[in-house]
Amino acid sequence: MGTTRSDRCDRERTLRRAAEEYLKLLAACGYTGTGTVSPAEIATEFLRELDRISTDDPENGSAAKVLGAQLATALPGLPTSSRFVGPLASALMLAAPPAPADVSWALHAGTAVAGYAEVLAERALGEHETILRAAVAAREHRITELQDRLHHAATHDRLTGLPNRAVLEERIAAEPLSAAQPLALLVVDMDGFKQINDLHGHRVGDELLVAIAERLRTVVEPSDCVCRYGGDEFVIATTGGDEAAERIADRILTEIARPFVLSTGPVEIRASIGIATTGSGTRDAAALIHDADSAMYAAKADGGHRYRTR
Repeated sequence: MGTTRSDRCDRERTLRRAAEEYLKLLAACGYTGTGTVSPAEIATEFLRELDRISTDDPENGSAAKVLGAQLATALPGLPTSSRFVGPLASALMLAAPPAPADVSWALHAGTAVAGYAEVLAERALGEHETILRAAVAAREHRITELQDRLHHAATHDRLTGLPNRAVLEERIAAEPLSAAQPLALLVVDMDGFKQINDLHGHRVGDELLVAIAERLRTVVEPSDCVCRYGGDEFVIATTGGDEAAERIADRILTEIARPFVLSTGPVEIRASIGIATTGSGTRDAAALIHDADSAMYAAKADGGHRYRTR
């Protein structure tokens, strides 16, 4: 005897109730459907198709597995947690048809649940791998940042942010020697810095050093190297020999002579500058700095606020 229209209507109501129960159980686990397609219609269509497969092709378990996988993919925003497998199994028990069709249907339902669970598990693994990769990338980024900070701390003055003597010595060693384009060093020392420090205190002295560093940056080319060598002494490395160095020295004397507005008010200071070049072909950083330092002391001995070459 065939299936009557009344039977089909009753079956449709059973499937819809099972689909609604499935969504209620999902909601109890934390699922809230998103998107334009109704989750209830998706779930009901899944159950209808499970009925069709069980009736038309009872031996085709793979089709039921694919059907379960499609349900997991089709439901909008379905999380990957395994706790969302139980609601489907409970709903399928409610949707099971009466005997004798229930035997084939139950086998297909179990296979469909397996396909559904596999998709959730694979998606969870994929998300876990993505999270793990992101965590590794973030950790590598933090390590790189730390290495950069450590390298900067090892090669730069903490107060002014200028490169330190280690960078200067590397620059001298790496600079190609050329008779036409020798490397020049300018040793810049402040005249009267100790008196300012004694009068206003070390905090103001530090303010002044930071301000001096900023002005020194403005008088050189981007390719030049401005270093804080120690105390109130700065060293500038530039190419072009004495002529280029003297142009920079003139600009330094002008810039440093302008009053510095600090927390205590305007402060005035002067500079003495010594210049030495690699014209002799030496790369000896210590000898070059010594020569420039001697020239700087000669400038101080002549009254300061001037430069001398060696």
